[in-house]
Amino acid sequence: MRRLLIILPVFVVFSGKAQTSDLEFPLHTKFPDKFQEAIKRQTEEYNRLFFKDSATTRHYSTRFMLDKIDNDSNYYYIFLAEYWMAFYYKEIIPDLIQRITNKKEVGLANSADLIIWERVQSKQLTFYGHGGVSQDDLFTIAGRANRLLTKITGEDFGHVSMYSTQEQLVSLQNEWIKWLKSLR
Repeated sequence: MRRLLIILPVFVVFSGKAQTSDLEFPLHTKFPDKFQEAIKRQTEEYNRLFFKDSATTRHYSTRFMLDKIDNDSNYYYIFLAEYWMAFYYKEIIPDLIQRITNKKEVGLANSADLIIWERVQSKQLTFYGHGGVSQDDLFTIAGRANRLLTKITGEDFGHVSMYSTQEQLVSLQNEWIKWLKSLR
């Protein structure tokens, strides 16, 4: 009986991880129209915005971009990733879904006139009277992952706030998992 009690908690820990670590993008499937349109839109915008840099930025590896999402406060890489993903969505979407519950705060620098209202109200971001608005908290890995998933898929299952609880993030992550599995 004692041995069973020791094994059971170990199983629970590993079974929780299996939920996201076994995610894979389906190989042969017809994508929903909304997803196809989002990929097309992001590809066109990438070519318009990064034409001069496309020889280098388009060839950034998935590992490189994930490292920037996880560790670099420079907004440039988040902005680039929104469009770069049009070429690497199969590789990066499962990794982004895994990151939805990661509340690590990376910070945000060089964001120009980007508006994240909670960060403006907390005086962590300056409001210039205009700019693009992000509903997701791009100071955190979870917020970055959700923003990128929303941009490339055209889906919107909710937003990551600086006040999002772990329970809310798990719920959001489950929506993304359900979406990914629906592609099969």
